[in-house]
Amino acid sequence: MKVVIEFDLPEDQAIPRVEDILRLSNPNWIADWWHISDIENGDWDDHEITDDDCREILRRADKYLDSNQGLNWESMQCHIDEYLRNLRKNK
Repeated sequence: MKVVIEFDLPEDQAIPRVEDILRLSNPNWIADWWHISDIENGDWDDHEITDDDCREILRRADKYLDSNQGLNWESMQCHIDEYLRNLRKNK
C-alpha cells in the first residue's frame, strides 16, 4: 500500500527518515518521547534555563543513553545536575 503524508516542518528541522516514519506507524515498535517542556520541570537549582539548555540535556540523554536504565526522571535529573556542574566549573 502506498500512503502520501504531507506536513510542514520548521526551517531548522530535518526531514524524517522513511524508516522512522514506518516505525512510528508499526505496532511492533514503541517510542519514549521527551520534550524540552519536560526538562524545564527538573530541579535547575535556581538556574534560569533556556530552551537551548533543555535541548542540550535532551541531546546528552540521547547520546549517553543506558538502555539498562532507560530514560526516566532520575536519569534526566542526573544529566541536568552534570550540566549545571559544568556550567559552574566553566564560569
